[in-house]
Amino acid sequence: MEASFYPYLGALCWIGMLLMLGTLIRAKVPLFQKLLFPSSLIGGLIGFVLINLDLVGMPTSTGWKDITPNIFSMITFHLFAFGFVGIGLLQTKKPASGKVVMRGALWIALVFGMTFSVQALIGKGVFVLWQDLFGGTFETVNGYLLGAGFTQGPGQTQAYATIWQTSYQTANALSVGLAFAAVGFLVAGIVGVPLAFYGIKKGWVSIEGGKLPQCFLRGLMDKGDNPTCARSTTHPANIDSVAFHLAIMATLYALAYAFGVWWLCTMPKGINGLGIGMIFAWGMFFAMIARKLMAKFDLIHLLDGETTRRLTGATVDFMICAVFLGIEMRALQEVLLPFIVAIAAATFITLIICVWFGRRSPEYGFESCLIMFGYATGTAASGLLLLRIADPDYETPVAVEGGLMNVFSCLTFLPVTLSMPFAPLPGYPIVWVFAAVIIATPIAMYLLKFIRKPAF
Repeated sequence: MEASFYPYLGALCWIGMLLMLGTLIRAKVPLFQKLLFPSSLIGGLIGFVLINLDLVGMPTSTGWKDITPNIFSMITFHLFAFGFVGIGLLQTKKPASGKVVMRGALWIALVFGMTFSVQALIGKGVFVLWQDLFGGTFETVNGYLLGAGFTQGPGQTQAYATIWQTSYQTANALSVGLAFAAVGFLVAGIVGVPLAFYGIKKGWVSIEGGKLPQCFLRGLMDKGDNPTCARSTTHPANIDSVAFHLAIMATLYALAYAFGVWWLCTMPKGINGLGIGMIFAWGMFFAMIARKLMAKFDLIHLLDGETTRRLTGATVDFMICAVFLGIEMRALQEVLLPFIVAIAAATFITLIICVWFGRRSPEYGFESCLIMFGYATGTAASGLLLLRIADPDYETPVAVEGGLMNVFSCLTFLPVTLSMPFAPLPGYPIVWVFAAVIIATPIAMYLLKFIRKPAF
């Protein structure tokens, strides 16, 4: 029985303890409240320090045993993939109508793809230039993961890096990619939050910015202010509603794994590694089919959207915390200096892109700039956090546009999505894919009249 705790249950316990510690620190330390650092990020930073000091482990009958970063990397991967099952199950609300919302969502999707491409080329370019000038044996292809880490977050980066390491034996792709993703969250807070307050001070916002409530800053609801977050769809005498939703998600995840194994065993070498590496996509695909079938057979009422969102949100919190513990500092030592240079360059260029296009967007320029900067450095949650500063009650449609952009990005981002798994393949023209996206996007935005006179 004791052996069943080590290492994975022990690692989950560590993540839970760090999340609790991060929640306490966010509630008590004004600095983290001002930067809007979520508890998962605070706990993850503490965990990063502890694990690289070899202080993360658990007691056993044979003594203290360390829990290594690769265990947390594996947990990150599965939390990400499991969360995508929840995303696939979400009952889509009818999108807000109107040309403004559709235009704003497409604007965000286009800038998102261009920003990814720019960041990826910056990462690769800095790594290649550094190696040419100062030498080194590190894999320069890992520089492309800067784009994935910043714009898509740790889960998607984990998926790409896993494919690279298993299919192409790309050394340290996982550690470098997760480090890019982790630093991206820091950039969203350290650069994005002051940008938001500066814009408010300059009068760039579309509405009068209100004061953020204390519960939002502390991260804990006030006593007596506890909105409901889920509805029961099953009778508790039969099965708990949360257990029912978890059972559906676990079944679909099992189907995704089985399909991934089939792909791994039957597809040609070179693409067979996508079977397990793309398990998040298979999971979302099966979940979408399941949701359609439940609707067809009049069973969709058994799926509660808020329960699914809470379960998906929980996986994201655990994943963000876990990603920091999956970074092994020793694996970054050789690439540390070019890594820092690439981060600095990408942050500066990303800020310029978001502000430049935000100033010239058709509507709600500064709000669009903020949500885009959050998307381009952290995740969608980072974008909403920054938007909340300038638009506390989400009175503008930008929050809706940020969600709807995912529909458009399925098409606009497709060339990048299909190319990233093959980036380490010799001769694969991924540079030209990125270059085409960077060139085509401003042209498309100009033709669509998404580039107008500066509004702020």
